[in-house]
Amino acid sequence: MTFPTFPPGIPPPDSEEIAAAPLEQLRLCLHQLPAADGNLVELGALGRQLSRSHAELDALLLQGTIDLRAAHLGLQALLTLLQGRDEPLLFSSEEALALLEPVQQRLQLGLQRINRVF
Repeated sequence: MTFPTFPPGIPPPDSEEIAAAPLEQLRLCLHQLPAADGNLVELGALGRQLSRSHAELDALLLQGTIDLRAAHLGLQALLTLLQGRDEPLLFSSEEALALLEPVQQRLQLGLQRINRVF
């Protein structure tokens, strides 16, 4: 049985994560759209912003879903390993925590990415 690989830790938020969430960016662009009627320069800028916001939204949701799926597979692998044993398990709670830590990190990373959308 192979286990998925996990990142070594959760990176700190970067400056892009501090900016407005993609859904908020989309809302602002849509709000500005009627005022730009007929102004090709403004419409072009709004179109580019809508495109960037959509791409960011798509990337965050996709990566967050991948992270959640990886955490789910990690938990399934650990449960399968634990349930398939015939003899009693002889490991400490610290060792159990060490097994679960990468799964928890990946789950947290996925949730952070999905929450970033909003």
